Amino acid sequence: MLVLQAAPPRWFDLDPAATPDLAGAFLITLLTLAVFSFLYSDNPIYKLAEHLFIGVGTAWFTMEFYESGVLKSLVHHLQGAFVALHGGADGGPRAVELGGYAVAPGWAITWRLLAVVLSVMLLARLVRRDAWVSRWPLALMIGIYAALKMTGETQTKLVKQIQQTMVPMWPKDASAAEVAGNLVLVLGLVCVLAHFIFTYRRGRVLGGLSRVGIIVLMLAFGSRFGFAVLGRIALLIERVSELASYGSPAYALAGEGGLRWATTPTFLTGAIIVLVLVIAALSRPRAATPGA
Repeated sequence: MLVLQAAPPRWFDLDPAATPDLAGAFLITLLTLAVFSFLYSDNPIYKLAEHLFIGVGTAWFTMEFYESGVLKSLVHHLQGAFVALHGGADGGPRAVELGGYAVAPGWAITWRLLAVVLSVMLLARLVRRDAWVSRWPLALMIGIYAALKMTGETQTKLVKQIQQTMVPMWPKDASAAEVAGNLVLVLGLVCVLAHFIFTYRRGRVLGGLSRVGIIVLMLAFGSRFGFAVLGRIALLIERVSELASYGSPAYALAGEGGLRWATTPTFLTGAIIVLVLVIAALSRPRAATPGA
């Protein structure tokens, strides 16, 4: 019986939909195990992975901000505004979109150039930290962002939460579990709000409601913490599963043999990292013993 085996991955493959190449497998395994080496100690291998992550992330965000903040918001919009200024269907200027509103091309160009001036004023802090020129665009940014953030947070966290708590106690055709859940929600909310009432003396009623509210808060915080821990464990399982896949014989550098698994990216890079850490630990000068 003829058994067809999958061809081993190539060294370099730039197709993102294909199986990771050998170089990519070695790089992924090396960086993953380098980060895990922090569990032993803060070593140069971990610092290398940390610096690579910060450098690549900084470069990616720089290009992303350039695409969205300079190229798209300035160059493309200015080109579109100049084209609309001289390329209307009737020979005259046509309206362009600016912030979701249709405005004249002249106003669009003016506002974009004003944004450029404010950006240049903001860069004056690179020359002098106490430059008064940079305070004007900084004040505009903080004020506008605070107003937008305040309305957004109020709508998403306050109004939405109030709407979610306005549930019927006994909905029509509801099961006993749904009714019990609504009762727990309403009573728990009342007890939590009673816990934050500080203008009245804590008597038996208010004190009892406050204690129940503390229990509800602890349950909520515990469930959120458990959800965060489970999310981190899921990420760990995903990384370990990926390392196990790179330890399969398909990624082995050697040919046939019983020790073929030792030349896979997972075991080879792991052995190199362990060897480097052992050599670094043995070559580290020991502290002199007092009184010796």
